Amino acid sequence: MADWAIHPAAEQELEEVFEHYLTIDAELAHAFDEHYRRHREIILATPLHYNLRQKPTRRVNLTPRFGETYIAYMLWKEAVVILAVAHAKRRPYYWRKRIGEAREIFQ
Repeated sequence: MADWAIHPAAEQELEEVFEHYLTIDAELAHAFDEHYRRHREIILATPLHYNLRQKPTRRVNLTPRFGETYIAYMLWKEAVVILAVAHAKRRPYYWRKRIGEAREIFQ
């Protein structure tokens, strides 16, 4: 399994998505959390499995149940860096500035 880190803004997004589902239903929020963690473990076990989207980023949709949410990540210094936990209907690649930020943060 690869080392990993999460950009602070992506961590905040993750918390916001969880809180959103929590306002709907606690079981739904916990299902989302489990789904996210399962996908993160797949990414960590096989980080090259998902295709490059816009170099150097990769994306995995949290399908099937939470398919409108995705994890954007990149490989940096032998680690997986999660750049965003985003909703697919948001403006595309709004988080791209985080690539440079992540390289600074996770030296």
